[in-house]
Amino acid sequence: MPKARQECGTLPGMVHPSTRETEHPPLSKRWQRLLPGIVFIVFLLLYVFTAAPSIVELFDDSLEFQFVLPTFGIAHPTGYPLYTLVGGVWSHLLPFGNWAWRVNIFSAVAAAGAVALVFVLTQRLTARNEHGDVWGATAAAIAFGFGEVWWRQATVAEVYAMHNLFVAAILALAVELPSVGGPTADRRMALILALVGLGLAHHRMIVLLLPGLAVYLLWTTPALLRPRRVWPIWLAALLTPLLLYAYIPLRAAQGVVDLNGSYVNTWAGFWDHVLARRYTSFFAANELTHSYDAPGWFTLWREQMGWVGVGLSVLGLGVLVDRWRRPGWALIVLVLAANLIFTLNYRVGDPEVFLLPVFLCTAVLAGGGLALFRRWLQRRFTPPTSVMTLLSASIVLLLLGGIGRSAPVNRSADWSVHDYAVDMATVAFPENSRVIGIEGEMTALRYIQRAEQLGLAATPVVANAAEDRRSAVTASMAAGAPVYLTRELEGIDSVYSFTGEGPLVRVWPRGVVEERTPSHRVELSLLDGRLLMEGYDLERLEWAGGPVVRVTLYWRPLEPVDRDLKVSLRVVNEAGEPKTLRSGLPAVTDAYPLRQVAHTPSWEKNIQVRDVHETKLPDDLNDAAVLVIIYDADTLAEVGRLNAPVP
Repeated sequence: MPKARQECGTLPGMVHPSTRETEHPPLSKRWQRLLPGIVFIVFLLLYVFTAAPSIVELFDDSLEFQFVLPTFGIAHPTGYPLYTLVGGVWSHLLPFGNWAWRVNIFSAVAAAGAVALVFVLTQRLTARNEHGDVWGATAAAIAFGFGEVWWRQATVAEVYAMHNLFVAAILALAVELPSVGGPTADRRMALILALVGLGLAHHRMIVLLLPGLAVYLLWTTPALLRPRRVWPIWLAALLTPLLLYAYIPLRAAQGVVDLNGSYVNTWAGFWDHVLARRYTSFFAANELTHSYDAPGWFTLWREQMGWVGVGLSVLGLGVLVDRWRRPGWALIVLVLAANLIFTLNYRVGDPEVFLLPVFLCTAVLAGGGLALFRRWLQRRFTPPTSVMTLLSASIVLLLLGGIGRSAPVNRSADWSVHDYAVDMATVAFPENSRVIGIEGEMTALRYIQRAEQLGLAATPVVANAAEDRRSAVTASMAAGAPVYLTRELEGIDSVYSFTGEGPLVRVWPRGVVEERTPSHRVELSLLDGRLLMEGYDLERLEWAGGPVVRVTLYWRPLEPVDRDLKVSLRVVNEAGEPKTLRSGLPAVTDAYPLRQVAHTPSWEKNIQVRDVHETKLPDDLNDAAVLVIIYDADTLAEVGRLNAPVP
């Protein structure tokens, strides 16, 4: 045997796969080669058909990535240059769909690839014949691929699908390293290090694989760790991908800024961004932390895999007694432990996503558990049909989630945030308008402006703190710019006047508003004549998420209003009962006038107030009508109502 084969080949005491007895007839080599591809296609179709159709969140990183990738912008720390570049190219190569959907599909592709590699990894770890245990590999793919946290990341623009693709790829390559030997082992090691480098150019959590990999390599192939001529090549494979971080200062030099303008294009600013130095505080405290107790963590695990998956994962710990693959299984457990310890100490609002490598490893253990179960069945049941029946039942239970798994994920009809952003961008803005809101709202507006070229007369102004929004309003009004707000702002209702404009509220100098004539006049007197409803506008809006009825109410206080009023907008049947939407919810919305920016007691005498409300329309519009109920916010007593036909 060549020396290299002796150093890097089969471990002492192991039986080489070619000399072990076959426990069950393997599938044909052709099918064995096709199985990972079949797994990839199945999960790709699943994730594509359940992917979010556009932007779906206002207040998480997915909206940022849906904007940054197609525009080749600069993402928040650590910058994610690999994800930005590859995802950006992908979003321009895909010839159909909106920007956000294309980036969502990029996650679906990476996620399906990760599940296929989990299948391959488990096959290699459960190999007791030439091809490995297909049952166990299938169980692992199902246990991981259908997990709710993973499924959500697979259907929206996020970094975790690609990160776990690297995790699965590195582990799948590593577990075969001891059995290849010679130059092949050197090339395999170079590829592993290149993937680690690419992982570092994507998400720094890839470093959590390194302790387990180091122990595994010292255990199985110590010859690889002795000084050799190939080391410079390996070092280059590891470090070359890190040059991708040059993308950040290069784009900044072209005038590109990150969404909140925090990146400073200096040497110190570069390292602050790449090392995410301000995020280190998350190990100490974070006001947005979502904490779990021990039962909560277990419940989260059970919700991902169901009781069947949890049971198989626990059973899978028995593979550590398998002498042939013990180092590989130890690698899985070490990677699991490193990621779990990190997540338990990282104070963030979404610790679930940092557990994804843990879920991946527990899914692989579940595959090992089913492989052990199959071997136990084969020793006790002679007819192969009995074994096949029991194994098939296990897979079906796992596929269905058994008892305890979260409901399936389907974002394909989630258009609400997209519709809100389009509605905001289609307001008839005068030139040089300024829309003042918090970061997520303004990112959604910027996305629609760039992706669909709407609302270009408005400049989004990010002001997360209430005091910053107040200052922005004051400065913009002083400059004579038309000003719009996305949400309430305490303390300004007695300083300015307001009118509703779609989902926004326009700010006017006190007592000076642009009055309009309603399309339907009613002259409805309320509160003993103190408040007059002059009329209303009624529109049917065909939004992507389904039709909506919008009612614009025209108010005129004739005397000071002494109570806080609310408006209930309903689509009702002949009996006045709310009709039901497809979701099962009633077609009803209740809201304060003017998006709660100015409550009715602050309204000025004789100054017209336009007030906008919307609710979804049900599929069944037979005998339907629009009902507007005005009521006291404190006592809930009705003070007036208005009936109108459905447009």
